[in-house]
Amino acid sequence: MEPIDEIDVRWKTLEAIYASAVDAILSVDELGIVETVNPATESLFGYPATELVGENICILFDAFSDESEGRAIDRVGASEILTPTGTGRELLARKNDGSTFSVHLWVSQMQVGDRRGFAVFFRNHSHLRRYEEQQDSLGKIIEESLNEIYIFDVVDFHFMQVNLGARKNLGYCESELAGMTPVDIEPKFSMGEFREMVDPLLLGVLDKLQFETVHIRKDGTTYAVVVNLQLSTFLSRSVFVATVLDVTELKHAEHRALQQQNEMQDELKRQVALKTEELQRTQNELMRSEKFSTLGKVAGGIAHEIRNPLNAVKTSAYFLLNAKNPSTEKVREHLERIDRQVSTVDNVITALADVAKMPEAKLSPVAMEPLLRGVVSALRLPNDLEVVFAFENPMPEVMVDEQQIKIAFGNLIRNARDAMPDGGSLTVGSKVSVSHVVFSIKDSGIGISRENLYNIIEPLFTTKARGMGLGLSITRAIVEKNLGSLSVDSEIGVGSDFRIDLNRGDIK
Repeated sequence: MEPIDEIDVRWKTLEAIYASAVDAILSVDELGIVETVNPATESLFGYPATELVGENICILFDAFSDESEGRAIDRVGASEILTPTGTGRELLARKNDGSTFSVHLWVSQMQVGDRRGFAVFFRNHSHLRRYEEQQDSLGKIIEESLNEIYIFDVVDFHFMQVNLGARKNLGYCESELAGMTPVDIEPKFSMGEFREMVDPLLLGVLDKLQFETVHIRKDGTTYAVVVNLQLSTFLSRSVFVATVLDVTELKHAEHRALQQQNEMQDELKRQVALKTEELQRTQNELMRSEKFSTLGKVAGGIAHEIRNPLNAVKTSAYFLLNAKNPSTEKVREHLERIDRQVSTVDNVITALADVAKMPEAKLSPVAMEPLLRGVVSALRLPNDLEVVFAFENPMPEVMVDEQQIKIAFGNLIRNARDAMPDGGSLTVGSKVSVSHVVFSIKDSGIGISRENLYNIIEPLFTTKARGMGLGLSITRAIVEKNLGSLSVDSEIGVGSDFRIDLNRGDIK
């Protein structure tokens, strides 16, 4: 027989365990009347111990709590509740405030002396039930997903779970897929290649792996897929989770779009070719039309320039042929007239030849100040025309063909003279920059209207009563062959300023 002190210690220990237990513990008699409850029971159900002791255990269960039936239900309910089970069972419990929640119930039969009773244990399963419901919902979402979802082992790669979408698309049942690996449905990979590809996930180098491949169905047909692969945990094991999107329709759509794009490009090329051909025909027609128009202008200019000299030659020739005993002076006068008019015609022909074929410029460094002074002096300008030289000093040499550039400046100075029939001021100047020298031929003459200013340099355009309009076009051709540029500013009643921009001869 144990000592009293030892029994007392054991009893106090059991009381302490009973009082501190997390689960709700009740003791009830054979009829289901509550005799004792621990603090966890009060906390779980919201009843103070004084309200539970002496009551039938049925008040804690929603299914057996009906005041209209009274004690009959209490007895039936207590008998059903107190049926001992080895693993327990799930029931819907009710709190003092009327709310219900899920509990797991264990019942053990006990014997104290000659009295028989039961020990009842409760565990709140509400959070577990919610978790299970969430898991069920998540599992349902995964199973019913239209995307293919695969879960497979990280060691041997065998499939652990394959959802309905994948099974339908592949044509395999669950039992068939259980013995298969991703390599069995991805013909592009060998097992070694697949292991090498997923190594960065196992090593933690990558969080996710995405790639395009093809899957092969049970019937041998294939389809294009995009695979998103990541490491996860399933049933307390490390696994790979693959979410797979069937992109067959997308690929077909891309192919159709590319085909349509190619067809549109081909049609565009065809249309461009047609329009180009049409434009070429139109351009050829315009060129033919322009050639005839130009030919007409040239013919008119030649006729205008040659007709008068020829008439003078004809008149003098008629006199020499028909005059009786003309004096020596008269014969000489008419012969000199014929010579002058023939020279005029020759000048017109020479000008046309110069326009048709301008010889290549032979560039060399040329000092321009003496050249320009010489051109002005050779032209013998009228006395009522004041000439001002405004050269910037020191003025470097420029790279030009000396003979050609004389012609260009001579044409500009003659035009300036002709623009001042009543006299005026002619300024020949220059401005030097880092790599160029700009020469200016500026007059105070009648000026050029804005509408004519854009055409003044074009061949066969002239505002003079006499002339073919070749002087400025020859000047521009000479300047361009000498790697320069010609520009003009003018204002009616104020005058014109023609500028020639040439390269310095001391710049390499």
